[in-house]
Amino acid sequence: MADTVAEFFAAYDAEPLQAPLDLARHLIFGAVDYSRGLGFDPHRDFYSAAPYLGTWEPPSRITVGLNGKPYFQQGPHDNPERIIRTLNRSVGESNYHFTTVSELR
Repeated sequence: MADTVAEFFAAYDAEPLQAPLDLARHLIFGAVDYSRGLGFDPHRDFYSAAPYLGTWEPPSRITVGLNGKPYFQQGPHDNPERIIRTLNRSVGESNYHFTTVSELR
């Protein structure tokens, strides 16, 4: 576990900080609830990890999004076209923020 944490935080200048379980619970379950409301399901690994976070009692005390709108930051395994189509259906065009990777040629 220590190797995994060290590898994950290697890109940062500061050491990782421990977070209380209650904070992690609100962050993760709150993000999942928010995302489901937009039409996204969590990664399949979420279901095996969720029991370790304890019992969830919504709503989350953490606000997600950017300036009151959903925000999508493309990750290495994301399909941005699919995600933007889903956001267009759930909240309408121009009602979200996004950052995607552009391939320059």
